[in-house]
Amino acid sequence: MKQHPSAISLVGFKTKEEVQSYIDHIPHARFELSYKMNQAFLDELEPIIQGRVVSAHAACPNQPIFPNFASHDPDVLEQSLEAVKRTLETCTRFGATTMVLHPGYVTDLAIPSENQARQALLDDPAFLPYIGVADGAICRTDYPESEGYQRHSRQAMKQLAFVAELGTQYGVTVAVENLNPRVAYLFQKPEEMVALAENHTLCLDIGHLFIASGVYGFDYLLAIEQILATGKVVTSHLHTNSTNPAQNRYRDDHHNLDQNTLPIHQSLCLLNQANVQLVLETVADPVHNTRVLNALIEECHAPH
Repeated sequence: MKQHPSAISLVGFKTKEEVQSYIDHIPHARFELSYKMNQAFLDELEPIIQGRVVSAHAACPNQPIFPNFASHDPDVLEQSLEAVKRTLETCTRFGATTMVLHPGYVTDLAIPSENQARQALLDDPAFLPYIGVADGAICRTDYPESEGYQRHSRQAMKQLAFVAELGTQYGVTVAVENLNPRVAYLFQKPEEMVALAENHTLCLDIGHLFIASGVYGFDYLLAIEQILATGKVVTSHLHTNSTNPAQNRYRDDHHNLDQNTLPIHQSLCLLNQANVQLVLETVADPVHNTRVLNALIEECHAPH
């Protein structure tokens, strides 16, 4: 069985020196370009990462907003499409064959890419009735069935068809990512991703799925199997978090692979068996996490 070499998101890297040091330790390093990277950082890194980039996370270079294809506002859709076009151009420049995309949000507004501004939007009183856990703006379990959620979900499905076609024109596969169970976030549950897979390829973020399993009470590993069974998962985001439903704590920490209670080994074996691109999206200890990932994959291949 052919297996992709693993890759790491550049989301946790701040300088060219950090990236070069990682390459020195991991000679076969592969990368995913991050939505936090500005044009100057991309330009600076190009000589050392050219030929090593497997994917880019929209929007890249970074933009003031995240693309929101669930919006009904023509201006927001136009800004979102422009951000995607720039990302696809970045993919072409760096040789990336996949663009990871957050599918959209339960609002017609533009979603700020800066964390504090985005949190201010989530604090809008309009979302208050749908919050189940205030810490993190975690949504109620009936939120995905609400009229507003469904209306924006339908809009995202419709608009994403145009995005996928645009990706085809650039020779890039658009992989739609499952999001966190927070108010304003779409496509949180496994059945939503299965439905999305009817017409789209997917990025399976196991950290987000683990948080959602705690909120909605579904079986996490079974959900991975259900989503992988669509045959549409082409890439993944790998990280753990300190989510603990018993303590009503739901955190998207992007912690190391060998932290917390997420069943990382079983998750990786399922992804590996499905020949999915493995992309670390941890924010610290990149060399350590890469070595942990490689060791876990070796265990998946070991005879039992």
